[in-house]
Amino acid sequence: MLAGLLTAAALGSLAQTAQTAQTTQTAASVPAGAASAPSLSPEVGKPLQAAQEALKAGKFKDALSRVAEAEAMPSLSPYERYIILRLKAPASFGAGDLNTAVVLFESIIESPLLPAAERLSIAETTVKLLLQQKEYARAASRMKAYLADGGSSAEMRRLYPQVLSVLGDHAGVLRELAPQLAADEAAKRVSPEAVLRLLAASQSALKDMPAYIGTLEKLAAITGKPEYWTELISRLARRDGFAQERLQLDVYRLRRATGAVLAADELGDMAYRAQQAGLPAEAQSLLDEGFASGLLGKDSNAAADRKLLETATKAAAQDRAGLTEGEAAALKAKDGNAAIGLGLALSATGANDRALSLMSQGLAKGGLRRADDAQLHLGVAQWRAGKLEDAKRSFAAVQGTDGAADLARLWQLHLGRQPAP
Repeated sequence: MLAGLLTAAALGSLAQTAQTAQTTQTAASVPAGAASAPSLSPEVGKPLQAAQEALKAGKFKDALSRVAEAEAMPSLSPYERYIILRLKAPASFGAGDLNTAVVLFESIIESPLLPAAERLSIAETTVKLLLQQKEYARAASRMKAYLADGGSSAEMRRLYPQVLSVLGDHAGVLRELAPQLAADEAAKRVSPEAVLRLLAASQSALKDMPAYIGTLEKLAAITGKPEYWTELISRLARRDGFAQERLQLDVYRLRRATGAVLAADELGDMAYRAQQAGLPAEAQSLLDEGFASGLLGKDSNAAADRKLLETATKAAAQDRAGLTEGEAAALKAKDGNAAIGLGLALSATGANDRALSLMSQGLAKGGLRRADDAQLHLGVAQWRAGKLEDAKRSFAAVQGTDGAADLARLWQLHLGRQPAP
């Protein structure tokens, strides 16, 4: 998903940058006083002087006409041919003949008569024209030479890895981004989102999944955008060894916490799983939300949705009616499983203090069927209660290799930047 988004963004950026190559920038490459240079003969100098004046006035076709007069002169010297190039290139650009302008600017760069002090600025203009013509391979070659010659344009350095990405040179992208990323890390500075997207796309293309996931985590943590979180959580849930059936309800919780909007079938599935897990209040809340928004209760699932809502509402009412007895029984139990379950159910109703007290006592009792799941759910209840620092500590204590610890780590990443719900 991210790689596809990145390619479109990169192409758009390239096109936009190329379009900023203004006629005035290109015309500025014409050397001042060129027409009166000593090595120009009077016959050649006269039309070239007129061409330069026409350029200054923005009369590009007139400039090309006068340059053509000079080109027609016999026995032109190398310097005269060079000055003709210097005038014809910006005139062609101004007249809208970009193909000719690119060829001419490239000829200027290759000329031994081009002053060293002007080489980089001419090269930069040429690159922008090549990008505008979508000549990415030629542009990349010119950019590489520009940077090797000491070019310092921040725009060129930013665009070069984008061009390499478009060309499919993903190893080159990583090579070019490495110094910037290292500098950002050394300065404890956050790398720009665009740079990290480019990095992630190339890591994905090279099938370096550990590196790609690491960059995706940075993007999610830095921006908080649901698109990054959705892909990150989805990849986690699909990895080998992840207990998806048992943890799917927790996957939904994290997705919603990070800003994802569940589709109708996902919201219905989440409510069903909450009901099956003995959490009717959470199920009812989800179903009420779905019916209010119009996601649920329609089409072929309408009857099933209404039946589930009736069941959850009835069960939630029964839970509330027997709450006092349920708490007493949970605290008398020899292990903490009942206290953990009832506490999580209470947290969905907003009874945060009672929920956290029960869950803490349940953890202290021990004898838990799944201690890591209990620790994960304590963190969720603390997050619901707005106790973020407590939630972070609870999530940090989750262990195991079947997915609970991975979910807890993403919760920590999320809470590192998000306010209380």
